[in-house]
Parts: sequence; C-alpha cells; structure tokens
Amino acid sequence: MKSLKLFAYIIFASCVAFSCAKKQADLCGTWRMVAGSYVGPDFSVKTDGQNRMCYKIISENHFAVVEVYADNPDSMFFAAVGAWHLKDSIYTEIYEASNVPTKIGEKMEFHSVISANTWQISSSKDDLSLEETWVHIKALPGAVHEM
Repeated sequence: MKSLKLFAYIIFASCVAFSCAKKQADLCGTWRMVAGSYVGPDFSVKTDGQNRMCYKIISENHFAVVEVYADNPDSMFFAAVGAWHLKDSIYTEIYEASNVPTKIGEKMEFHSVISANTWQISSSKDDLSLEETWVHIKALPGAVHEM
C-alpha cells in the first residue's frame, strides 16, 4: 500500500513539474505587443501597438524588451534586460539594466495568461494599472522582418 501511495505521489509530482516546465517553455521566443492600456492617477493611455512598437525576447531565464515609436525609430522609448520567472500564473521580471535608471533592480509582477500564441499580462502597483496583450512571433525560414 505504501509503495502504491509513493508511486502515485511520484506520478503527481512529475506531472506538476512537467506542467510548470511547459508553461515556462511557452513563453520562450519573441513577442510583439499588440494592445496596451495604462491607467494612473492623472492619465489613461491606450495603444494598439502600431504607434508604439514593443518587442520582448524571452530565453530560458532572461528577457530583453525594447519599445520605439513607429514614426521615429531613432527615439527609443524604453529598453530593459533582466531575469524572469513564472510561478503558477505570476510572471516576474527583475530589471538588471535599463535606459530608465530607476528601473534597475526593480521587480515587477504580472498576472499572466497564455492562450495559443497570445499572452496577456496585467498588473496593479501603487497608483498604476496596466494590461498588455502580446502575440508570439514565429519567423518563417528565410524571412526578413523590418520595423
């Protein structure tokens, strides 16, 4: 009986571990933001991802994000790199470098939902709330992508 319980526990633990690893692997790759909503005490901004282009590249444990204005690619809006992790539905970024010095060392937590090639994150911190929708970009063999 004890061996049956132990076997059942090992199977359950393996399924949970595989499930977590798969969810993290689902985030790896290149993402483009297609919609964003940002609300603070003195502002409310929505974007469809056309005026402000934002890409996030995620490897096994690091990310890089860069945002530029489509009509002026020389004007970088935001860039950052750092470590990330996912636990349950909480996606966390820890900024190691950024063009905004106050971001360095900051830890941001987001509620995260992945469905097919769409990733939605949301967060409320202090007086700011944000919601972003990202799509997974899959490069075609031999394709060249321009901004």
